[in-house]
Amino acid sequence: MYILELKGTHYEIGRQIGEALEKVKSYPPKYSKEVLEKSYAYEEVAKKYTPDLLEEFRGLADQLDIDYYVPITLELTPYRFQMTSCLVFAVSGEHTKSGLPVIARSHEWKEEESENLTVCHTAPKGKLKSLGFTFHWPLVSRYGGVNEASLALSSASATFENSGPGIMLNIATRWILDNCRTTKEAVEFLEKMPKVWGESYMIIDKENTIAKVQTNGKKTITKYSDIGFESVTMQYDSPELLSYVNDSWEGQDKIHSTRQEFLINWFDKNKSKIDEEMIKDTLKNHEHQMCSHEVDGLEICWSYILTLGKKESLLCAGRPCKNEFKNIKTHF
Repeated sequence: MYILELKGTHYEIGRQIGEALEKVKSYPPKYSKEVLEKSYAYEEVAKKYTPDLLEEFRGLADQLDIDYYVPITLELTPYRFQMTSCLVFAVSGEHTKSGLPVIARSHEWKEEESENLTVCHTAPKGKLKSLGFTFHWPLVSRYGGVNEASLALSSASATFENSGPGIMLNIATRWILDNCRTTKEAVEFLEKMPKVWGESYMIIDKENTIAKVQTNGKKTITKYSDIGFESVTMQYDSPELLSYVNDSWEGQDKIHSTRQEFLINWFDKNKSKIDEEMIKDTLKNHEHQMCSHEVDGLEICWSYILTLGKKESLLCAGRPCKNEFKNIKTHF
């Protein structure tokens, strides 16, 4: 696991990311001219929706003296990504012992990638400070986190069919952590941005407003929770969005439904008394596929529990069933 302290202007943060990547012998990746040229369209979308982050890519490229379109291709486009699957759920403060809202996530990928988990303490000049998570090379990206306004989010992928140039999930998450103070603001951004893949985002803020935003290049559906709990996993809940999916894999529906049924029953049984220890045990659960080692050959490479309003979060590198959760300071 790595920890990065990033602060300053976006360009300065890009230089700091470049300094971190200088130590990685396998960086930068090699792309053909054709693939690099495909990234131009994604950069144009980013200029409209996430312009500040392009300055980080410029700083990164200048620090390493590489083609600016190499990190652009890596993080703004789907050309280096492979399939992952995730699980996220959120609980409002009225149903926790602490009275504080909580979001929990397990990231399913190759377990050995846990060694490349990167914790990012980010303080962009004029923007919101955040604690976020990414891994391997994409250090502008975030795959979930919480910011100083006590807004937290993460997501689970539902389809990897490319809808064309848009904003990737990792860039959308980073932009929201930098800029949004409320669930409503984050939802508005997700609804208006062009989509690349199909994602289900989970968002919660200090006012206990929980939203599940199921996105697709053809349609976006937002649901605000009225019970103080919501979850997302590897498949859409919406039948309409499911009709757009052509790349589901064997066992996906069973694992999704098993998890969703378990989580609903778990919440109903434990609401008003949920705490971090209870959430840890839930993330370790094998019987109901929460800690599954059989998701298309994938395993959990990290899990975290973010309690909004606390000065520290809980992070587990590797499977939660065999590794300990450790405290991570939020720095805000």
